[in-house]
Amino acid sequence: MVINSSQDKSVIEEDRTRALLELLYHVSRELATALDLRTVLQRVMSEAIRNVGGEHGSIVVLDDSGEVMDSTIVYGEQFHEDTTQQLQDTVEHGLAGWVVRNRKPALIPDTSQDDRWLQRPKTDDKKAGKSALCVPLLAREKLVGVLTLVHSQANAFGTEHLELMQAIADQAGIAVLNARLYTESQRQARVMSALADSAAAINTSLRLDEVLQRTLNQSMQALHVETVALALSDPTTGELVFRAATGNKAGNILNRRIPQDKGMVGQVVKEGQRVVIPDISSDERFENEDKFGGIETRAVTIAPIKARGKVIGILEAINPVSGSFVPDALLVMNGIGSLAGTNIQNAQLFEKLEVAHQRYHELFETSIDPILITNWEGDIIEANRKAAGVSLYRDDELRGMNINQVHEVDWDKTGRLFEHLDEIEPCIYQSRLHKKDGHIVHVQVSVRLVNFENADVLQWTLHDISESKALDDLRNDLIAMVYHDLRSPLANIVSSLGILSGLVDTKDNETVESVLKIASNSTMRIERLINSLLDI
Repeated sequence: MVINSSQDKSVIEEDRTRALLELLYHVSRELATALDLRTVLQRVMSEAIRNVGGEHGSIVVLDDSGEVMDSTIVYGEQFHEDTTQQLQDTVEHGLAGWVVRNRKPALIPDTSQDDRWLQRPKTDDKKAGKSALCVPLLAREKLVGVLTLVHSQANAFGTEHLELMQAIADQAGIAVLNARLYTESQRQARVMSALADSAAAINTSLRLDEVLQRTLNQSMQALHVETVALALSDPTTGELVFRAATGNKAGNILNRRIPQDKGMVGQVVKEGQRVVIPDISSDERFENEDKFGGIETRAVTIAPIKARGKVIGILEAINPVSGSFVPDALLVMNGIGSLAGTNIQNAQLFEKLEVAHQRYHELFETSIDPILITNWEGDIIEANRKAAGVSLYRDDELRGMNINQVHEVDWDKTGRLFEHLDEIEPCIYQSRLHKKDGHIVHVQVSVRLVNFENADVLQWTLHDISESKALDDLRNDLIAMVYHDLRSPLANIVSSLGILSGLVDTKDNETVESVLKIASNSTMRIERLINSLLDI
């Protein structure tokens, strides 16, 4: 009789082992045909409820740092998504958290008698006990998730259910890890694709207004929010100035100024880190400085805009249409902030360069002196209106000439290859400008190295000195004439003094002799001075 009993037990054990193996094979086959994480989670839950029992359950997926990255809850045959926040509380304070910390399965025959069960006042009747199973999902000695099953009646689960649950979890661990890695790769691919599209859109312009608008458009598309705004630091005041906005009541945001040490924007600028507030009503960081007139802010995220490691502004997204920010979208927003920073700074530099070029062109065209721009071979590449007017050559004629054809270059001053020129000290000399009609204009030439149209070129400024040259010649002629006219009466004085000294006996009259000697010496001195001035 004992033998028969032992045989029956052996048969029962074999049947149980066979059934378990068949179950594990079935579970493994079901999970192997799916790579999408959400599909894998739903199949794990379905197999657990079908083979173990229970009325509802949940599965939580953890990342490498132990944070909840995805989850699902099932009631009967209905799956509920967007449960991450709810299950995050369970992982931190409930039964799932105990399993995560201890890496051991847990069986609770009566949840009302076990402190590991997180009571939810709104949904749980503390007096009504339930039965719960919770097992860790392990893969390659790595904790990848937690699987929980709940029955509405106490003591509905026993050790055999826990063993069966653990067997399913062992099969599910690798599938969840693979699906998590696949989902992560897909997520990264989506993020990279979105950033590539954003980069392609933002990089197509160097106009600051266009860069700002394209940045807003890409942010709006990635985040699906009601309003997006962009503020840049004012280098003069240090304030953040909202330069662009799009979406609902965007006009209420433009030109708004916020001190960099105020509100959430100040925190983002100071720390250089993104801020996400899913519920403004429960967060004290949201201050009056962060409010915009006419806009009811419910949720907000602010990302820094960086260029060369420095925060130059912020990107702010207000009120997601779905009610919550998607993690992938937040990563894209961070990337857009980094991409936009470099492009905004380039656009600002381009804007300054354009202003400088505009001012240069205005000075170039309105100059009262002829100005010529040449390359390093001396070929004229640009000429202002005054140069054409003075030389009588047309613009196209001047651009086909060499600088040495227009005026006589002082090669000793400039160097044969213009090697003596630099952008600090101009080279100055006098020369003659040859007009088209053959006339000559005396000019003072100032030549220096400048940057024109993003290239190093030579700028020649020719100042007309014809009138001053004529005045100098006239003055020299007048001086020469005066000196020549002085020589004739001076010669008469000298000869008269010689005759007078011969006629007058000065031996007995020392006074007369002294006077004649003084007069003679003075006239000789005047004569030497006139001769010296004439020589000069």
